[in-house]
Amino acid sequence: MLPNHHLPQLSASRIESVVMRLNAAVWINRQLVEVEASRPQAQQLSLAEGQQLKRSKVKACSFWGKLFDQRWCRVTLPEAVDENTWLEWLDQGEATLYIDDKAYFGFNVAHRRCRLPEGTKVVWLQSSCIQSAIWHPEANGMDAAGSYFEGAFVVRRDDVAWNAYHDLKCLFDLAMDQRHRENPQVPTTLNCAGLQAPVDKYTPVYRRMLRGMEDAANALDQKGIQAMRRSLAKLYQELKMDKTFSKCILTGHAHLDLVWIWPERMGELKAVNIFATVDRLMEEYPEYRFAYSQPASYEAVAKREPELFDRVKGRIESGKWQATGAMYVESDTMIACGEALARSFTLGQKGFEAINGALSKLTWLPDVFGYSACLPQIMKQTGVEYFFTTKMTWNAINRFPYSSFIWRGNDGSEILAHVTQDSGYVTHMEIDNIKAPMHANQQADVHEEYLLPTGYGDGGGGPTDGMLERARRLGSLPGMPEIEWDQPESFFERLNTVRNALPVHQGECYLEFHRGTFTTHGNLKASFRGLERAMQVAEAVAAATSKTWNMEDSWKRLVFAQFHDYIPGSSVWDVYMEDLPVLDRHAATQLDEAKKALAGKGEDCLFNPHAVEVSKWIDGLDASAYVSLPPLSGSSIESVIQDVPESVEVKGRKVSNGLAEFRVNASGWIDQLSWEGVEVPLSGPAGQLMLYPDHAANFEAWDIDRHVLSIGEVCKAKATLTCVEEGAHRAGIAVTRKIGEFSEATVTFMLEAGSPLVQVTVDLDWQEPESLLKLIFPTKYAATNARFGIPYGSVLRKQVPDGLQAEAQWEVPFSRYLAVFDEGEREGLFLATEDKYGATVREGSVGLSLVRSPRVTGYDAHNFAWPPHLTRLKIDSPYSDIGQHQIKLAIGRYDAELPRERQPASVAETLFTDPIAYTGKAIAPVIESISGCETLVPHWVKPTDSGYVLRLHEVAGRRGLVELKLQQGWSAARTDIGESMSTPLSGKLAFSPYEVVSVLIQKI
Repeated sequence: MLPNHHLPQLSASRIESVVMRLNAAVWINRQLVEVEASRPQAQQLSLAEGQQLKRSKVKACSFWGKLFDQRWCRVTLPEAVDENTWLEWLDQGEATLYIDDKAYFGFNVAHRRCRLPEGTKVVWLQSSCIQSAIWHPEANGMDAAGSYFEGAFVVRRDDVAWNAYHDLKCLFDLAMDQRHRENPQVPTTLNCAGLQAPVDKYTPVYRRMLRGMEDAANALDQKGIQAMRRSLAKLYQELKMDKTFSKCILTGHAHLDLVWIWPERMGELKAVNIFATVDRLMEEYPEYRFAYSQPASYEAVAKREPELFDRVKGRIESGKWQATGAMYVESDTMIACGEALARSFTLGQKGFEAINGALSKLTWLPDVFGYSACLPQIMKQTGVEYFFTTKMTWNAINRFPYSSFIWRGNDGSEILAHVTQDSGYVTHMEIDNIKAPMHANQQADVHEEYLLPTGYGDGGGGPTDGMLERARRLGSLPGMPEIEWDQPESFFERLNTVRNALPVHQGECYLEFHRGTFTTHGNLKASFRGLERAMQVAEAVAAATSKTWNMEDSWKRLVFAQFHDYIPGSSVWDVYMEDLPVLDRHAATQLDEAKKALAGKGEDCLFNPHAVEVSKWIDGLDASAYVSLPPLSGSSIESVIQDVPESVEVKGRKVSNGLAEFRVNASGWIDQLSWEGVEVPLSGPAGQLMLYPDHAANFEAWDIDRHVLSIGEVCKAKATLTCVEEGAHRAGIAVTRKIGEFSEATVTFMLEAGSPLVQVTVDLDWQEPESLLKLIFPTKYAATNARFGIPYGSVLRKQVPDGLQAEAQWEVPFSRYLAVFDEGEREGLFLATEDKYGATVREGSVGLSLVRSPRVTGYDAHNFAWPPHLTRLKIDSPYSDIGQHQIKLAIGRYDAELPRERQPASVAETLFTDPIAYTGKAIAPVIESISGCETLVPHWVKPTDSGYVLRLHEVAGRRGLVELKLQQGWSAARTDIGESMSTPLSGKLAFSPYEVVSVLIQKI
């Protein structure tokens, strides 16, 4: 008999083998049960409908379904179902378990087993043919024949083995992490043969962990599992740290993309699956806390499974579940206009108030592709105090510098913010998942806590029982933080106590990644912007006429489309083929309702939906007419017709109208451009089309990589130039040429009488896969910064080589307009677009991204979850944007001192949204004038019960006063986006740089 050995290098392999022995001993008495299932079908049915379907027996180890098919399964259980009987469901797809006709639990590859209520005899399962828990190691992809169903089993759990397994596994994982950190040259995996790594240069705590686990393994072999657990309990007690100087606040998270590699209906089923799973695990683990955002999901669950929604409401009332997040969906924040982005908050807060009885204090956006500088202001004005994300840790060039900080918006609004560094939004309670954000907590010296969302996302159902077991054990062990479950808003309340000690980040949080999302799926972005403009017109008409109709459904559809994998173009074809027609239908419906509200007996009139005077040509009458329309009013056509401005003249390749002039060279590019006699300093021909091979290293639909912008070539195919004349008031030159191998574009440069804008239309037949097309405007307006419109206001970004931050912004988003200029912003060029959002701006040269055609998600590396051969759709091309496009934009003179109606923010709003022609009564303008600082620009008019809200935003970083004159009988009061206050206005209205100003206008 030998004494205890002194070869600790042998311990790790032995302990690993014991971990595997214990794991194998947990689930016992596995018994295959018979499953009957309906035939897979695309149509989704409720439980009551599914129970009526014809069923047949299902073989274990079989394949089933096309993508997103449903089948209903019935399982008859053995008679002896006691409190330790579990149903094990092994399928690559997702399934929601129903017991007593209630959604009970969600199965997926991360959640394989569910404890059954005692006495259960029959259960039903709604199965979906969709890759579940895509981030799980057992997410092996859909097979050629569909989802792989291994079978259903009843099993029993040996709770002693279960607990012993987690006791040992947690310590073993911690020891292996310690070993690798102390000597990174040692492999992370153990070798079963050959020289075992010595431990002579490791810290004593590592050696003590090995010895303690070795002793526990001896206890197992000599006296059994209970003796082992007692030995491990002593080791845990010995290793516990009194003071860790760090605290990990866990919150259960099941990051759900409402659409992405699945359409909306599957996102709704996923919500049911997640909610049922979380509810069930809360029965087993009283300490478990879970948070979920997105009222859209709560509405879906309430619609599909009202009884489950009621149970969730009970969990919320108990404090175990927190409904928080402020926004209706987790919206992209770069592409929507200001009002549409704000409505995500107002609709969201309305939803949270209905659920909680109070507004959400927290904006929860773990996964969005950049964060606009106007967000803090919107949050502040809608009752939000806190902001959370993890996405800024995706930056590729410049590390985001803070974990906890004050985020100051471009107007000065401040929000308390936390970024969990070195962590994704899907964490699994592995040692590194906990330690990495602890070490990266940049404000740990001020506040020891960091927030860690935990659980499998995207159909993974959130935390697993294994994660919950690990959370019970890992806290306060050597090198580990204290660990506690809590809710996000409680975390921020504690963080708020050290607010004055935190650093400040001012302006936008630009994500150095996913730059292609500003351009991908141009047809989607056109439909989205079309619905935005339709809502703008509809609400203006409702405000002016005091008539009401259903707008909330359209708003919810528009806001839903802002979801961060929807409008960025990063979803699968199902999303766009199913939902784009819906966006277009809502736009048509709202415009039809607006026209009905205006129609009646009377004169031929024009309604101006904008709160600024609009002067433009109106076609479609007996003859084209140049009109000047008062703000937000309906005017008889005869009363607003103006004298015809100087006509447009075309001489050779030169076009002029007395306000602007341009010349097109023989190659079809503009080589001379001037406004009101002042020549634009071009650095090269303007209006060139440049074609780039576009192959991203990763995330094809998401990214334009830096190398792409170095290898573009000007489209030099011979051009055909054609003079285009539309009466005496509109004329220009159309340039047609071949683009790439298979495409053709006609770029038309036009002037209108009375307008200084050069209007550009690109009619494009695009057939170039994996390519990017830009329209180039090179100038010498190379000030340090360029100005970019954002949803509300604007931001300045570097456009000259100035370190890594400037270099990292090779493709940037803008909302509706951008401008380049000389220092001082008194002379420059702006570009306003109808529905384009991405550009490269360098040293005065603007490259507007028109279309790009990466492989659509599902035809790329995500095909394991969306195999093209399993779709029921008829798809013409695996590439986005292939087909016909008409792209509209305008270029104009930029000067921050120009009149309000010539500010690029105004031009972008009014140019592409025409007045409504109607027969009826004239509607007198309530707003007589807005005078004063010209950079406070009207953006929207929102109807209220007693009047309307006029929304303005300052767009150039200026402070000032304006005088708002109203017709007699009307009053004005200052309010905010959430309409939570009302302060009467008299005299002039003061505003600060980039401020969003809301004025409630009511009849006295």
